[in-house]
Amino acid sequence: MTYKPCPRCKKLIPHGTAYCAACKPIAEQSMQEKRQHNKSMRQKKYNSRRNPKYVKFYHSKDWKNLSRYKLEQVAWKCEAHLDNGCTGIAVEIHHTKPIQTEEGWNLRLEWSNLEAVCTHCHNLRHPEKLRRVQPGVVDMRIFL
Repeated sequence: MTYKPCPRCKKLIPHGTAYCAACKPIAEQSMQEKRQHNKSMRQKKYNSRRNPKYVKFYHSKDWKNLSRYKLEQVAWKCEAHLDNGCTGIAVEIHHTKPIQTEEGWNLRLEWSNLEAVCTHCHNLRHPEKLRRVQPGVVDMRIFL
């Protein structure tokens, strides 16, 4: 059996393991904190490009309660009714009239303007928000 030094304490450990038993919990905790930090930084960067009016709306208690209630009322089933015959689990609420328009903003909390959709169908409703791919590269997400 071959051995290598533990990256933290330099104690010899079997090859194929990342850390010794003493360092493993510490390393996992550090990794978890790093993931949380990266997630919050991505969210902060994303929100910095959005209009503060919409960020405030989506963080409001009224929106959170209404969107959760809508998902519960449709039993978490996708309402997109697209040609693909989706049977996905709805996890997002789509505004049929976008809130970026005057009419959509006035209807932002109206039940009739909301549609529970799965992430895939929501992305199909907003193709402009999908990441741009380089020419010649096939985006495999469209086949899922």
